[in-house]
Amino acid sequence: MSGLSLVTWSSTAVVFVFVVGVAVGAVLRAWLRPGAYRLPTERDLPARRTWWIIPATGAVGALLWAAVSPHQPVLISAVFVIAGWVMIVLGFIDLDVHRLPDAIQLPSYPILLLLLAVGATTGGNWGAFTRAIVAAVVLFIFYFVLLLLPSGYGFGDVKLAGLLGMLLGWLGWSPVIHAAFAAFLIGGLVAAALMLTRQKDRRAEFAYGPSMLAGAVLAIAWSALSS
Repeated sequence: MSGLSLVTWSSTAVVFVFVVGVAVGAVLRAWLRPGAYRLPTERDLPARRTWWIIPATGAVGALLWAAVSPHQPVLISAVFVIAGWVMIVLGFIDLDVHRLPDAIQLPSYPILLLLLAVGATTGGNWGAFTRAIVAAVVLFIFYFVLLLLPSGYGFGDVKLAGLLGMLLGWLGWSPVIHAAFAAFLIGGLVAAALMLTRQKDRRAEFAYGPSMLAGAVLAIAWSALSS
């Protein structure tokens, strides 16, 4: 395949993933909008805007595909895209009710592990698979230590860290480190902005999940640019 044909195919694939992501986003919005994920104690919370879910799902999926697909098999690239869609759901719920549901996170562990194992089997990349597991354990323990400190992190963030570690670890240790750094930076900036605008005080509950998710996406994109 010539260079021009390869670029054209890659661009077409990114557009296709974006369009599919927009359609998936519409479905996700229809599910999230009524607040079916809310617990009985959360039913009376104000409704949150959901319009951004549709373009964000398309954009995140396309970005992850563009970043991962040049260096990874189609199966692994698809896993990252689907993970990006799940990130949108988790990010929205955490913003809304400051909770990362076990109903989404816990099944994601065996599903992601199985998909990466299939990818390692078909592509012979057992080194990446092993690194993914180790990175998941490392990030899980790291955030668990933060949980024990007066940091504001919850156990939902700890479980999210394990999932992100597995995903990022497949790509290498640099994305894991960059994602952790970016999460702290984004979280700190958002927290400072909220306090400056007096929307939160230092003792107020803060959703760290979106910062962790955004940091992971940025780290994956950066890994593609630097490779």
